[in-house]
Amino acid sequence: MFATVFYWIVTVAALCWGAWSLVWSIIYLAKKENGNLWFFAIINALSSIALGVIYWIYSSLNYQWFWFASKQANIGNIVYLFLFFIILTVLQFIFGFTKKTKTAK
Repeated sequence: MFATVFYWIVTVAALCWGAWSLVWSIIYLAKKENGNLWFFAIINALSSIALGVIYWIYSSLNYQWFWFASKQANIGNIVYLFLFFIILTVLQFIFGFTKKTKTAK
């Protein structure tokens, strides 16, 4: 039972943070404030690591039984969120670079 509850808590929290991060990334891109994307890229990289560890635990029913003393068979949402965070982090890293303006001498 705990594995299922924890799975849905992680899924909803990651989904909410991913949506929040995506919306603010779009806002910063629209305002040409690309440097702010680095903050989200760092946080999303840490989120990707956390989701990777959770995916590793949920990838085997034996691991789940060891950590949670219960099992959750369907882990598709974690996989999709993990891939979403990896793609979002890479895009934020790429778009986080600011263009340098040339100064006149």
